Amino acid sequence: MHLAVKEVNTKLARQAKRFNYITPRDFLDFIKHFVELLAEKKEDLEEQQLHLNVGLGKLKETETSVLDLQRQLTVFEKEL
Repeated sequence: MHLAVKEVNTKLARQAKRFNYITPRDFLDFIKHFVELLAEKKEDLEEQQLHLNVGLGKLKETETSVLDLQRQLTVFEKEL
């Protein structure tokens, strides 16, 4: 990570004729933003997982209903 920042700073110094200093506070801010982004992405994934689990539950209910209806149809056909 530190080498990547150093490379970007070197490119910036050549292209824009300015140097970007990285302080410990900048690094702590970077970590803070990373943790916030991680929490946000985790929340999004948990929401998607919940949505998928609800959909799977509906599919299982439908499967049970179809099997029950097939059994009823079989019984009805035998009675005829």
